[in-house]
Formats: sequence, structure tokens, C-alpha cells
Amino acid sequence: MRSLPTISQQHFCQGMTLVEVLVAAIVIGIGLMGVAALQVAALQGSSNAQHRSKATDMISSLADRVRANPDGVNDYISAVPGGNCAATAPAANCAMHPDDATATGISACTPTELAAFDLWEIRCDLENELPGGQLAVDCPGTCPPLTPMQITITWQVQETTAGYTTQDVTLNIIPWVSAGTPL
Repeated sequence: MRSLPTISQQHFCQGMTLVEVLVAAIVIGIGLMGVAALQVAALQGSSNAQHRSKATDMISSLADRVRANPDGVNDYISAVPGGNCAATAPAANCAMHPDDATATGISACTPTELAAFDLWEIRCDLENELPGGQLAVDCPGTCPPLTPMQITITWQVQETTAGYTTQDVTLNIIPWVSAGTPL
């Protein structure tokens, strides 16, 4: 015949169930914190990829503009960071937008004015689209024909552990050669 459990045995059995529930809650909580950390990392990765994509588009746009203005190639060489877009607008608005009534027009702009407008427009895009975005255009000497020109765009990226780091995209072009033309 079986004996009935004593009071101390019943108390022990009930307490064990409470401990199991607490351990399960802690394990689930740790798992959810891990999922949240992965979500934050995924969002930062997505943001970083978006910034790299924008920088690549901007650098490609500037390369096309340099190739379209071969007489003003040396006017693009600059390592000076942007500045306030509204305060540093160029004297001539050499925009190619047909709806822009304030544009001087490409044919009325000198190569120097066109280069100043192109740099201003790209720097304004950097200021508005990339955190801490900066542009540098470099060429050895006065950029003689068939000399590579280096265009670099840098921006700041927030990392989860290291704070802010700098990333960049660099493109080397030969201004007097169309894209895809073999040398």
C-alpha cells in the first residue's frame, strides 16, 4: 500500500515547477535579446549597403560629368570638403534640367563654370544623402591626357561596437576616354 505524501514532500514538488518556469523564462528572454541584436545588426547592414549604393551612384555620375567636360578636367581636381550647399552655390547655374528656368544652359557655361556647378551639385547630394559625406578628386600634376584621375567619396557609418567608422568608394577614370573604350 502506498503512503500519502507528507507536507514537506508536497512543498518540494511544487517549488520545483516554479524553478523550471523561471529557468524557461530566462532562457526565452536571452533568446529574444539575441534576436533583437540580430535585428539591429541587419538594419545597420541594410543602412550601410544603402549608403554604399548612393555613393557609387554619385561617383559614377561625377565620372560621367568629368568625361562630358574634357576641357575643364583640371577644374574638377579638389580635396576641399563640401560646405553649406545654399551658401556655396556657384555663380552660373549650368543645370541640364529642361524645367529649370534659372539655368544658364550648358552651351553658355565655360568648362570652369560647368566643373564648379558639377562639384557643387555632387557635394550637395553628399551633404543631403550621406552622413559626413565628403568628396575628393585627385590627379597627379595638372592631369595630362591619358592620366588616371581618382575620385573618392567617404562617409561615416555607425558600427554596433566601435562607434563611427569611415567608409569610402574610389573610382579611377581616364577623363579623355569614354567608359568601355579599350586603351
